[in-house]
Amino acid sequence: MNEKLLFDFLKTHNIVHRVFEHQPVFTINDEPTVTAVDGVETSSEVVPKPHFKTLFLKDKKDRYFLVSVIEDKQVDLNALSTILECTRFSFGKAEDLLNLLRLTPGSVTPYGLMFDEHNKITFVLDEDTLKISSVGFHPLRNDKTIVTTPQVFLTCMEKMGHKPIIVKIPVKQKSPLN
Repeated sequence: MNEKLLFDFLKTHNIVHRVFEHQPVFTINDEPTVTAVDGVETSSEVVPKPHFKTLFLKDKKDRYFLVSVIEDKQVDLNALSTILECTRFSFGKAEDLLNLLRLTPGSVTPYGLMFDEHNKITFVLDEDTLKISSVGFHPLRNDKTIVTTPQVFLTCMEKMGHKPIIVKIPVKQKSPLN
């Protein structure tokens, strides 16, 4: 039901996109095996890279954040909280994710922001997103990926009322012992 609402929204707002169907993926390490693109069966297509991960975070003042970042970045949450001028982050609870965005762990996506009617969530996007040709996020479930251009994605988020804060996402520095 929620997915239909999203696809109706995309159609209503003329958001150009492609839909890649694949087996469910739960982590960024799961490589999706594409079975169809835009409803047409295929075994030769792949979901364009880079893949993204989206973190559902909460600070100590009970403010919520959705942070989308290119897959290979290990986000330094302490540095990010400093950049965003908020208190220390922790990961949001599954029940809050469901209540605020109608999402479950493993399917966290910026498209869930369409259900954040009271703008309780701040959307933060990795500035490197603007340097690539395509972005892909789950459509509220983890067995499909919607792929579009960064500019079209930003337009979509604006139409949802969640223009992202675009920042250079700080990454954890590797230890010299690693």
